[in-house]
Order: sequence, then structure tokens, then C-alpha cells
Amino acid sequence: MSLTRSVVVGGLVLVGDPLTAEFRRADLLIEDGRIVAIEKDLSGLDAAIIDAAHRWVIPGFVDSHRHLWQTTMRGVTANWNLNDYAWSIRTHLAGLHDADDVYAGQYAGGLDALAAGVTTTLDHSHVMNSPQHSDAAVQGIKDSGVRALWCYGFYPCPQQHPVFTTTDDRLLDARRVRESHFPSDEGLVRMGVALSELGVHSFSETVREIGTANSLSVPITMHTQCLWVQTRAQEVQLYAQAGLLQQGQIHSHANACNDRDLTMLRDAGCAIATTPDTELQMGVGYPAFRRATSLGLTAGIGADIVSNNSGDLFTAMRILMQHERGAALQPVLEQSGLDAVGALPLTTRHMLRAATLLGARALGLESVCGSIEVGKAADLVLLRNDRLHLRPIIDPVDSIVMQVTTRDIDRVLVHGRIVVQDGTLPTAVERRGIQLIDVANDRLAKRVAPLGGWKLTTPPNTIKTAVASLN
Repeated sequence: MSLTRSVVVGGLVLVGDPLTAEFRRADLLIEDGRIVAIEKDLSGLDAAIIDAAHRWVIPGFVDSHRHLWQTTMRGVTANWNLNDYAWSIRTHLAGLHDADDVYAGQYAGGLDALAAGVTTTLDHSHVMNSPQHSDAAVQGIKDSGVRALWCYGFYPCPQQHPVFTTTDDRLLDARRVRESHFPSDEGLVRMGVALSELGVHSFSETVREIGTANSLSVPITMHTQCLWVQTRAQEVQLYAQAGLLQQGQIHSHANACNDRDLTMLRDAGCAIATTPDTELQMGVGYPAFRRATSLGLTAGIGADIVSNNSGDLFTAMRILMQHERGAALQPVLEQSGLDAVGALPLTTRHMLRAATLLGARALGLESVCGSIEVGKAADLVLLRNDRLHLRPIIDPVDSIVMQVTTRDIDRVLVHGRIVVQDGTLPTAVERRGIQLIDVANDRLAKRVAPLGGWKLTTPPNTIKTAVASLN
């Protein structure tokens, strides 16, 4: 097989760890999807040329927590809290999705991520209503072309006539999926497992889910300590006491974790994923990002659900950074006034690193992506820097985090393959994504109508009611 070679020439490249790296004029030689050389001038090589003049070249964003299947319901939860979300989507609408709907959500959701410069995502895929749903979810994300840790969700979506009726059914299907779709861990899409939330079933069933993941040798993610109710479960401590905190786990949200919990996660080699849009809106609590990173715990950033917010991490970085700054400064202002305010607790470099290298580290993919280095995959985003709203440029990292938007994306590469060019997906690809997602949404709207529409009347004690309906 002939070698595929390309050279990214003429760009300003952020080489190395985004926390400390500086942009420099450099060319990148890419062979069979990997960066094999970073030199001042590689333009004379026999390779396809990717012109990066007037462009910043940064690592592709790594989203550490997203539910791609919910692309079928874009924006529907924009004014909902967590009770509304749990009742309408988790308890009702998830069970109305058929396999074709799941494929459409995965495919269009993957394309949406790529168009926003997200080259890698953790997909917490908790809509496995049948083996057909599982197959469709895998095929949809693979067809989209995004790099991913696709996590088989064990959560039992309530249905009138469920195909899976026991935990065993799902555990066996996860084994089937591992054997048939993921015979190795070297593909663009790799397999993980997403646990059911604690309280959905007995803790012994959670133990079995973790045991299955371990027997399949795949990473584990879970929603952890994000419910603010009077009798909050100390989930991290429960996992720890049972010996179930393990290296490589990704604990999403973790807003209700105290410093002791976060330290336990750190010491066990776990990571957390912060999703500021949904957490701040829905009553999940203040993001744990600043507290976690100050303790040395790896924390990535995620978009969570485009059924609520946009899927780009430019927005998420800014929301998270400014919230964390405000939350840190307010007590100082109230106690001692403006004169006591010192250096800000987070910088733009911290945020760019969180959206790239820390996300890759959380997913166990730090050796693959998250930074621009020789030997890593050529997962790259080329950003235009020649536009009025970006001039003048004093510090490129400040400009990227504070000023750049998705309209400044010129090219996106995943494993050396151009998936976005001149700021757009290929016409036929985008057209197919639009058609599939619109048709899926139309189908779902017809199923939702007899229930009263997209947003159902949320009863009191919704989380407790949702859990009770599954037992």
C-alpha cells in the first residue's frame, strides 16, 4: 500500500502542551495520518500541500462528555431544568427513538462536532434500546468520521414494549458489540462503557456493569454526584469502599463532590468531565473544574447535549472560564473589595489546554491526540487569523479563547484526512446529515404529539419518580 503524505505549510503552529507552548512558524509532515516531522520549511517534499498561510494551527478539540444521539432534538431543552430533562427526555423521549433515529443523531452529531473543530469526543450513548439501536449507534458515529470513545450505555430507557428486559440482556449485548464492532482498540472509534446512574437499580447491578467493562478491557464513564437532593448519595465514597474506583474512569459533572471526593478520584487515576452550559442552567451546580484542577485532578470540557446548547468548545471554554473567575472573585470583593483582587484563577491557556490535551488525557488518548507533536495523529484545526474581529493580534492564545468563533475555522483534519475545508463540510455529506436528522425529528414529533408535545408536564420529585419507574 502506498504511503499517504501531506504537508501543512506556512502556518503558525502551536507545538506541544498548550499550557506552555508558543506559536511558531512551522510546517507539518503527515504520513498515513500521523505527524512525522515539524520543521521550519518542508515545502519541497513530494506530498500534497495544505496551505496554512494566515492560519493558526492548533490541536483538534477533545470533548470529554457528549450525548450524540440527542442531536435529533436540537435545542428542545433550552429553558429546562434537570427535573424537566429527566422526565421528558430520559423517562419518555429516549424510549421513543428507533434505530434509524439513533443512527441519524449519531451521524449528524458527529458531523456537527467536526464542523466545530471537535475532532475527538467521548460519546455517552445511553439509548441502547435493542441490538439494532446498538449497531445503529456504532455505525452512525463511525460513518461521521469523528474520532471517538463510544461508550455503550447500560441505562434502561423506559419503553412500553422493551426488547431488553434484564441487566443480563444489556451486558450480553455489550459483549456482542465489542466482538463484532470493536475487535481491536486501534480504530478511529474505540469502545467504552457508560454505567447506569446509581439508584437506577441495586448497587450489585452496578458492580456487574463495572465487571463487564473490565472483562471487555474498555474504559468506563459515568454521571457522578450531580444531583442536589436532600439525601445526596456519596457516590465516590461508595465506589471507593467497594474497590471500584479505577484508573482511567471518566466521572462526568461531579458538581456535588467535595474536595475529599475529588482527591479520591485523583488518587485513583480517574478524571472528570465538566459541561458548563448544562450544569449552570439545569441545577446541576457550579462546575467543579477549578477545584478539581487545583487538586491535580484531570478535568476535561464537554458540550454534553445539543438538545440544549451548541456543540462547539469555544463557547464552553468562555462560559467555564468566566464563571470560574467570577465565582472565585466574588467572595474577595464582598470581604475586601477590588483592591484585594489579585491574579485571575484561570488563564486562557488553562482553558485551551483543558479543551485539548486534558480532554485527551481524560479519555486515555493523550498519546494519540490533544497536542501537536511528532508521533501523534494529525488531528488539527486551522483557524483564520486575517479577519477584522481578530486584528490586531497581541497574544494568539488570548485571541483564540476570547475572540475566535466557529466561523473562523478554515480546515479540520482527523488522522490527516481533511473533513472540513474552507469552513464547511463536504456538500454531499452535510446534505445527507441534514436530511437524516430532519426526517428523524419529524418521526419523533409524531410519536411525541400524543404525549402532549416535546415538553411534558413535569411532576414533583421527578428524579425519584423516574428512578421508581425503572424498579
